[in-house]
Formats: sequence, C-alpha cells, structure tokens
Amino acid sequence: MSSIEKAIERLAKSKAANPKPAVDRSKNDIGASAPVGAEASATGQVVSAKPAPRAESPERGSGVAAESAKIPNARITLDYQALAKMGYVVPDNDNKQIAEEYRVIKRPIVMNAFGKGAAPIPHGNLVSIASSLPSEGKTFTALNLGLSIASEMDSTVLLIDGDVIKSSLTKLIGAESRRGLIDLLEDPNCKVSDVILDTQNPKLKIIPAGTNSAHSTELLASKAMERLLTEFADRYKDRIILFDSPPMLATSEATVLNHLMGQVIMVVEAGNTPVDAIKDSLAKLDADKAIGLVLNKSRTSKVGNYFGTYY
Repeated sequence: MSSIEKAIERLAKSKAANPKPAVDRSKNDIGASAPVGAEASATGQVVSAKPAPRAESPERGSGVAAESAKIPNARITLDYQALAKMGYVVPDNDNKQIAEEYRVIKRPIVMNAFGKGAAPIPHGNLVSIASSLPSEGKTFTALNLGLSIASEMDSTVLLIDGDVIKSSLTKLIGAESRRGLIDLLEDPNCKVSDVILDTQNPKLKIIPAGTNSAHSTELLASKAMERLLTEFADRYKDRIILFDSPPMLATSEATVLNHLMGQVIMVVEAGNTPVDAIKDSLAKLDADKAIGLVLNKSRTSKVGNYFGTYY
C-alpha cells in the first residue's frame, strides 16, 4: 500500500470517528502538512539568487520589461491587523503555533522550487494550491504560504489568484477593481507590469484575478496561459510563484492548469472532504509531479507530522 493510500485510509478512519472538528481555532485552521520530501529536505538550505528581470507575457511580442521600470508597480497595503484576526501568519503575529506549522509546510516547497529536493522538478517554482471542492481552505493556505515564504531571507513570492470565478484572494485583499490574470490573458496590450501589485513586504507581490470575462475558465486552459506560465518559470527562477487554483472537481480547466505546474499542494478539509473526492482529484494529476497534502481545519496539530505524500 502506497503512502498516499495509507494517508487516505487514515483520513477516512479519522472522519468516521470524528465527523466534525471539535475546535476551530480560526476560520481555516491548519492541522497537518504533507508536501513531498518533508522529512528528507526539512533541514536543507534555500538557494540565494539575484533578482531576475520582469517579463511581459510572451504572447504580446513586445519584449521583456525590466523589473526596475521607470513606472513603478501599483501598490496595495495588506491589512495585517485584520488578517491576523483571521489566523494569517502576518509579521509579529502572536499565533506562534500556526506560524510554525507553515514553516513545516513551506520547507519542502522551497527546496523543490530551487532544485534542492529529492529529485529535480521541471518548473518546480510553479506551485498550485488546489482542493477537490470549494471552501476547503485553499485561499487561506495560499496566502499563508505566500506570507511565510516571503519571510525567508532569500525567497520572493508572486501570488496569483487563479480561481477567477470565486476570486476569494482578490476579495480578501480588496483588489476587486484591479486588472489581473484574466486581463493578462485576454488583452494583447496588457503587460505583467500592468497587473502586478507590490505590497508592504518587498518580497511579496500579488496578481489579482482581474476583470470578469465570459471565457474566464477557458482562458486558464489556453495556450496563452501555458506560454505565460513558461515565461514566469523561466524568467523568475529566484521567485516562487503560487497559484490559488480553482477546485479540481469544479471545472476541467482546473485539471489542465495543474498539469502545467511543477508542484501541486492539495488542501483537504478535516472531517468534511469526502475520501472519494480526494481520490478523484489525485487521479487527475500527473503521478510524476511533486504532490503534497495539507490537512486543514484539524482539531489537533502535531507540528512535523503529516498524513501522506507521494510522487
């Protein structure tokens, strides 16, 4: 029996014994993590790299724009006080336990992104934060990973709202009126520098979902998206690019998007996500990718423990 099968079996037993979490420390409490290589790579070092130039989307055909362009990026200020109340790992947050949990979760992701994991991963710096169904906590996980990784000495993060229908991340940061990913894919005159948002942390940048479009989900599975992801991975080798992706079982486009990623982190809601849904989602992913599981809203937390990983 593989480790992932054991994980699902344990999850099913846990769900049967405890159908609902008894304690919910926050709206989306993290209980356990399972990125690939967690035990083998937790003590490794992160590679330091010089900043790479920002690239325009390659399908525009207008060349590469420098990161230090004369016109600065738009800026958004994250409300750390409000985010802390919702359980996010903002600087100077008193919730030391959840901060430590995310340190455990992020370590193998960072290692894989910079080629320091168990095996080289093509486009390992492209990381999808996915789930089987809506409302399992993937946006909470994506932003917390972004905040946690951005606290690394040598790591920068580009966080992208790829769940263009629900746009939970975009709403959370108050960027509903901003252009974003959809504009980048749909408008040939739109450049990456037009949609990227700086934050008060210079190592964390965000691209919101963007303008509503009748073809939003189809654009995620388009050739334009594939070219854009390739450009991101190749141009930003020193940067981890996190996607808050659509639920795996909601649209077929979500599966196509995850095929383009180097790493996929599946968020599972403790006591709620059906085991069959987890199996169906994992069956849609390439087995040779780095795939991890994060158990969210768990009533217990044992930092360093996880319930399953696999390649």
